[in-house]
Amino acid sequence: MPILKSRLGDWELDHVQAWSDRTLVISADPVRLIEPTTKVATIGSCFASELAKMMDAVGIRGAMHPGGLFYSTATIRQELERIAGGWPERASEPIWDVGGGWVDPFRDYAVRQPDEPTLLAARAEADAAADTLFRGAGVVVVTLGLIETWRSRTSGATYRQIPHPAVFGDLRPEFHRLTVAEMVDDLERIHRVVREVLGAELAVTTSPVPLHSTFTALDVRVANVESKSRIRAAVSEFVDRHPDVHYFHSYEMVVTAERQSDYFREDGRHVEERAVRYIVSEFLRLFAAPELMLHDVDSSWLTPLAKTEAAPAPRARGPKPKPSLPRRVVRRVYRGANAMLRRSPA
Repeated sequence: MPILKSRLGDWELDHVQAWSDRTLVISADPVRLIEPTTKVATIGSCFASELAKMMDAVGIRGAMHPGGLFYSTATIRQELERIAGGWPERASEPIWDVGGGWVDPFRDYAVRQPDEPTLLAARAEADAAADTLFRGAGVVVVTLGLIETWRSRTSGATYRQIPHPAVFGDLRPEFHRLTVAEMVDDLERIHRVVREVLGAELAVTTSPVPLHSTFTALDVRVANVESKSRIRAAVSEFVDRHPDVHYFHSYEMVVTAERQSDYFREDGRHVEERAVRYIVSEFLRLFAAPELMLHDVDSSWLTPLAKTEAAPAPRARGPKPKPSLPRRVVRRVYRGANAMLRRSPA
């Protein structure tokens, strides 16, 4: 049984790990979720995309959601509930004429269609592809990115991101930062769809990529810490409630690294390709069959950990040295002058 030692005494506990005992590889119990025949569907922000790319390299069946990136629990929940037959609010939200084309409020804004019927046909095709992917999946991986959202004032639906500038003024969307409680509720509803409707395993992770920008009055660094902290707190509470949910520590791999800059490109936000490969290799090590793992993954670029050591004992103090002769003379003169001033009449 692990023992925690201190100056007060020792404790025998079920689990103990000191910061000084941490290793380069974050410890976690492996769970074999992915076999060669398992289809994996990913949805969310950056890690969902990067994992889907690497899946092809190792022969894992599946893909990322064809609708592109989904950054928040709210947008992921909406889409998974749509796959399960819900989310009626989407039908009441009009599509956007952005000048020179039509855009879907809940998909990639860079994709324009020449007219409304073409857009609705493309939406139906993408929906069908997503339905096929997720309804046949054995594992669903959800990656959460941020809490800053924009919502429709009429339907209450959450847009994919800040609405297109061509419609923003007329739309007057509501800016909203998701709370921990709201995200836990979203995750509970996601869990019901994945486990009860799709019958799949659920893995959750938090993106380590910082905010590109914030729509608050806060410094972007403060807004980013608040965003990631709320997400991580919500995921922690959610995973505690559900032992059947699997957490992957991509966020911790980056933010607890000895030098975070090892992971990032020159822009300080996006993760380097070698770092992506390393992170995905850890995901596969924990959750995939041996034949699906990435081999010969380089981690030599990571700065080694600096171990925490006990504070050095205080140095023994000897007798206080006598002041040098000039200082002694100055002190004597100073004391004499003060004595004379005290004796002089007011």
